Amino acid sequence: MSRDDEGLSLVNFVHAGETRPYYLYVPAAAAAPAPLLLELHGHGIDPVRFDHMTGFRAAADQHGFVLALPTAIGETWNDGRNPRGETRDDVTYLLTVVDDVRKRTPIDERRVYAAGMSNGATMTGRLACEQPEQLAAIGQVAGTAATAVVERTRPSRPVPVINIHGTADLYAPYTGGNRRGLRARILIPRPWRPAIGVDDWAHFWVAANRATNGPHRHALPPDTSARTWHGDTPSSDITFYRIDRAGHTWPGSTTPLPRLLVGRTSHTIDATRLIWDFLANHTRDN
Repeated sequence: MSRDDEGLSLVNFVHAGETRPYYLYVPAAAAAPAPLLLELHGHGIDPVRFDHMTGFRAAADQHGFVLALPTAIGETWNDGRNPRGETRDDVTYLLTVVDDVRKRTPIDERRVYAAGMSNGATMTGRLACEQPEQLAAIGQVAGTAATAVVERTRPSRPVPVINIHGTADLYAPYTGGNRRGLRARILIPRPWRPAIGVDDWAHFWVAANRATNGPHRHALPPDTSARTWHGDTPSSDITFYRIDRAGHTWPGSTTPLPRLLVGRTSHTIDATRLIWDFLANHTRDN
């Protein structure tokens, strides 16, 4: 394990016959045991660069949680949309990362979270659908879940979900399906299986979490609105943010991706702060 000047440790281990590294960050403010957040990068961006965009490492310093940055092979997660019949088991890899972190630093077993964007968001959705007992809550930006995953999976227990999505996202369209527009097709020429739309994804979790109280609607001018649902326990909590005219972006980022490529970044909300505040309010039931 090696450490860079920013305090990130590169951890190498072999999973399913392949070297699958991840980065680990344990802030000085981390209590023992500390919450753990898996931060899943999107397609085509490495985990460290992605973390610079989200700012989760600064949030870890402020709030004292341990941060793990897993790495996808070829910077692409097998989130259930891969059209080439990919059989790589990234769900098990992520669980192995959690096990490895547990061996290196004390973590709160009831406060393990996952959050990601784009391909990392859909991978987070797959992880929550297939391994809900491992997670206390999830956060997603610009992504939902593969339709194929949703069709074959029903979570065995509630998972609190916060989702943030722009209506002008061409790479992960708000209404679901495949990417749209010439630019999106040129930048990602490989076809993908479709993803579920944001509203259908919300309804999926309303049913899975038995969140019968809602939706409650909240307006955040000039471009953002939110819907929330609740149930009998905090494990039922669901929050979905809709950002009008926003693209495939991380809202509030101070180092956003180029607008010409991915669309407008909204600064009405700070996705990193909202996601961590939501996650931190949830502890997995035994």
